[in-house]
Amino acid sequence: MSEFPSSAVTPSLAEFTQAQERIAQLETALQQAQAARQLADERMAYYADYLTEAVVLLSAEGRVLLLNEPYCRFFGVPLPTSQWVHRPAAELSQAITLCSDQTQQLAHEFEQAVRTGQPSHSVQICLTSGRVLDRDVVPLQALEPGSTNVLLRYRDVTAQHQAITEQRQVEGQLAEQRQFYETILNELPVEVVVLDEEQRYLYANPSAVPDEESRAWLMGHTITEFCQRYGYPLALAEQRHRMFDRAQQEQELVRWDDITPYPDGTRCHQRHFKSIVSPDQTLRFMLGYGLDITDRVHAEQQLLDQQKFTQQVLDTAPSLIYVRDSQGKLVFTNQAMQQLREFQTYRQRASQDPASPVAREEQEYTAADAHVLATGEEIKKEDPYTLPSGEVLWFQTIKRPLRRPDGTVEVLGVSTDITDLKKATEAAQAAATARENFLSNMSHEIRTPLNGVLGMAGQLAKTRLDVRQQELLTVIRSSGQHLLGVLNDVLDMAKITSGKLEFEQSAFNLCDSMGQAVEPLVVLATDKGLEFKGTPLRESCPNSWVVGDPFRLNQILINLVSNAIKFTERGTITVGGYFLSETDTHLTTEFRVTDTGIGIAPDKIARIFEGFTQAYADTTRRFGGTGLGLSISRALVEKLGGSLRVESEVGRGSTFSFTLTLPKAEAPRLRKEEVVDNGSLAGRRVLLVEDNEINRDVARLMLEEWQVEVDEAPDGLVAVQMHAENAYDAVLMDIQMPNMNGLEATARIRQHPEQLRAQVPILALTANAFRADNELYLAAGMNDCLAKPFEEDTLYQKLVSLIAATPTGGTRSYDLASLRELARGKQAFVDKIIRSFLRNIPDTVQQIRLAAAEGQWTHVAELVHHIKPNLVQLGVEGVDEAVKQLEQARQGLGSSETRTAAVSHLTTRLDRVLQELPDELTTESED
Repeated sequence: MSEFPSSAVTPSLAEFTQAQERIAQLETALQQAQAARQLADERMAYYADYLTEAVVLLSAEGRVLLLNEPYCRFFGVPLPTSQWVHRPAAELSQAITLCSDQTQQLAHEFEQAVRTGQPSHSVQICLTSGRVLDRDVVPLQALEPGSTNVLLRYRDVTAQHQAITEQRQVEGQLAEQRQFYETILNELPVEVVVLDEEQRYLYANPSAVPDEESRAWLMGHTITEFCQRYGYPLALAEQRHRMFDRAQQEQELVRWDDITPYPDGTRCHQRHFKSIVSPDQTLRFMLGYGLDITDRVHAEQQLLDQQKFTQQVLDTAPSLIYVRDSQGKLVFTNQAMQQLREFQTYRQRASQDPASPVAREEQEYTAADAHVLATGEEIKKEDPYTLPSGEVLWFQTIKRPLRRPDGTVEVLGVSTDITDLKKATEAAQAAATARENFLSNMSHEIRTPLNGVLGMAGQLAKTRLDVRQQELLTVIRSSGQHLLGVLNDVLDMAKITSGKLEFEQSAFNLCDSMGQAVEPLVVLATDKGLEFKGTPLRESCPNSWVVGDPFRLNQILINLVSNAIKFTERGTITVGGYFLSETDTHLTTEFRVTDTGIGIAPDKIARIFEGFTQAYADTTRRFGGTGLGLSISRALVEKLGGSLRVESEVGRGSTFSFTLTLPKAEAPRLRKEEVVDNGSLAGRRVLLVEDNEINRDVARLMLEEWQVEVDEAPDGLVAVQMHAENAYDAVLMDIQMPNMNGLEATARIRQHPEQLRAQVPILALTANAFRADNELYLAAGMNDCLAKPFEEDTLYQKLVSLIAATPTGGTRSYDLASLRELARGKQAFVDKIIRSFLRNIPDTVQQIRLAAAEGQWTHVAELVHHIKPNLVQLGVEGVDEAVKQLEQARQGLGSSETRTAAVSHLTTRLDRVLQELPDELTTESED
């Protein structure tokens, strides 16, 4: 119990009552104040929830006085906010779940804020939700004296942060881009500058001003000041001022070249000004750039000089040099071509007439260009060029494809004027033709009666003769053979000098062939009293089968041995064949002929190989002969790739030798037996066409001996009539006859409407001995040739072969075996090929005839070459030689007569094929 001081006064009842009333008033006021405070707190909390910022108010004791809903949303604190009021801040920090790398900092945030009470502003906090908050800590004076509350305010600055980040990224990108462009501009080997509207430099890259100090000085200075500082001509500045004004006015790229002096020499630049304007078309700045083109200018000048030099060379060349594009337009010509084109107006006018020579020439030019472009092949041809005066120039032309860098193909032509050469060639050809005609006529005039002489002698030898008559007959036959040998020598020499000597290629035994050739000469040497020694090739070469021309090889050896016998009065003739070497494919041998005759002086040796020449002037009188044997032998040996050698000493004899390398051949299994009359021709009917009565008698006697029925015709006209009236198994056709020659008669026979008669075998009996003549006869449709005078056995063999190969009545003029094999049983495929042939070939045949009539042989050759695969595919028979002759026209080979005969034969055969082929089509086949 408390004790009151003795001096205390006990309150009265009234005072006590009054005190109680005062307490009640104070309590009421306190309640009202608390209610007002609670209301104020509730209103503050209510208003705080509507703030966009997160707010938390902490007391000095670390308790939550205020927390709004944005705070709960930012930090994931459970609602309602009222549950957190007056609770410790530590519990609130444990409820925060959305913090990221600043979790620990945020957890201690309240404690630190309360403890220190220090203000802080704009502290960023990154939440795991991706939000970025800006935090402020603000100390606030509490209601209680000496107490301080802490207000933490969080603002969502995510958008601003992203904007700032993006801005910084953009600024970084701009900086990188600027650095990138600056790097490029600095490294660019092009001078780049930027000027303002006052023509002051705003920028220059190192290529424009390499020196860094000079480049720094340049900024803000004008073009004129730049030239003055570095001593460049003011004219250079004036030119740039003019270009600047022009670019500014026209607002287009301005380009010009200028020459700038440098210590090491002048440099040439190609400069540009490009105005950069604002939207209101006012000049923002002028972009200038320049490229040092000194090296290019020098290179262009060198190229120009080279082009001028090349053009000068081409213009100096006398040949026409030109290039045409795919449309036929000239894209390049040299001076010679330009001079010739002075006549172009005339040629354009003249070519309007299709029948004019100019029109045909232009067609030939166009066709040749088209061929080169289509095939990519080089062609060589002779082109005529008709002048207004009617004079014709001739050019040797080579045309080849010229591929340009862009891939297009043009035609390069080089034409050399060969007019004089052509005239000389034509004159030479005329002379050669005259010579050949003379030799042919001589051959014909000699061989024709000689054929009668030897033929009748042969028939006479079959009769019973006494000894004296046999001797006379022997002289006749020997003289005839000698005359034939002289004639053959002359013709061989003519062939050699004209380059028309050709060799057969057949397999034969070299040892046997040479031995058989020399065998008759052994008797001749023995009769003359000479000793004959021989060394057969087989002694050193067991297998001597080779490929070559046995007749020509025998001719060499016969000439050498005959000469040895002729010039040797006493002593020995030695002939030997010797093996030298061999490979897997070829055999090399040597033949030597040695005599003990008169010999040859060293200074005469070179002459013995000259045509129509003997070593001594009296040789012909003493020994006879034409002096052609050695010339022919040497030419034959050289043609075979060898050389004819001679060693001789006057009075002691001579040795002639030659070495040959020939392809090897396999020995045949069976030896061919001699052909004898076995009755194969008995009962056959033959038409003999010959204008010489004696020759008809000779041939008739031979044929009748073989039991052949013979009809005779004195010329081609009668032969055609007799062929039309009668069926024959073969025709023996002379060539040179009155009224109608053998070629014309053959063409008429081949045109007979009956297939079997049109295909009758025709054997040419010719007194001409040139291979070109034989080719002419074969191309004209004849089946084979036989030169007069001929042996009975040869005529017999050829007739048997021709008649045995005669087609029967059901045989077609084509053979579809290869096509059917290719079709593999598909008749539709066969029909398709036949229909294509029937559709296209008639037009081609007509074109061939027209081109041949106009002498356009190159075009004829191209047409024939184009249809050749079709002829092979359908097995068209009897046209190979004609096709060969016509194809050679592209190289200028063959005579007009040969080509005309070949065209006639080929087109006649094709007409017949076109008539027969429709029968091969099946009715159900359709295109």
